[in-house]
Amino acid sequence: MELPDSALEFLFTLVGKSKNTKKVYETILRKFFNYVNKTEINEIDVIKFLNFLENKGYKVSSLRIYAIVLRRYLKFLSKNYKKVVLPSLRNEQKNIYIKKEDLRRFIESFEDVRDKLLVRFILLTGCRVGEVANLHIEDIDFDKRIIKIVDHGKYEIKKPRIIPIDSETLKMLKEFIGDRKSGPVFNIGPRAIQKIIKKGALKSGIPYANLITPHKLRHTMAIYFITEGGDIRSLQRILGHNSLRTTEIYLDYDLSDLIKVYDRVAERLKF
Repeated sequence: MELPDSALEFLFTLVGKSKNTKKVYETILRKFFNYVNKTEINEIDVIKFLNFLENKGYKVSSLRIYAIVLRRYLKFLSKNYKKVVLPSLRNEQKNIYIKKEDLRRFIESFEDVRDKLLVRFILLTGCRVGEVANLHIEDIDFDKRIIKIVDHGKYEIKKPRIIPIDSETLKMLKEFIGDRKSGPVFNIGPRAIQKIIKKGALKSGIPYANLITPHKLRHTMAIYFITEGGDIRSLQRILGHNSLRTTEIYLDYDLSDLIKVYDRVAERLKF
């Protein structure tokens, strides 16, 4: 069925969102209204729709995106959106990251200089895929060793910020950029980055290769930041999370990693 006027008006409010984001919102709304097959809806309709998707085998991460969009639509309609519970990502995210014993094999599966640099950059900065695609040469301060995450108008930037970068990756970036003075660093879109990482993951042969995405590299960075002694507030700033609660999911990692952190602390506190 066609989208009702209220849904079209809601889509019109997405000022400042990227084309991809707007397309996702519209696709979700169309699927929802095809399911309910009526124009007057409420939170019960949304809950039934999400249960329908869950029974069809949708992943928790996908269900969460559907729930976020439809909650916002309900809020736009002044409905009781809080009754629609957001599926928790805690259990799904906990074990989907690149284990230390697989890191070298994973990285070495990327032979192209650009592709290897892409992977290294995400693993060491925790940037979102859109932020990597959006990165311009003028956003890099080689002297101060910082990256500025700013909006250049093409891809949605959720949280403008400044993040540090290690010397080795900075050196690789300088070599890759060469004589160029401005413009996109990688000159490649989010979809292409996703394909590169998926292809490399499958080539590496790591057991969970089919689950690796750019966002899982971001998870990997976050988990190692915490397990190697980084503090949660600094991680929040690096990842660009508005809420500390979002960052706290990375405290729920494998118990083996937790024990290693504990042993390092205990070793320093010997008495």
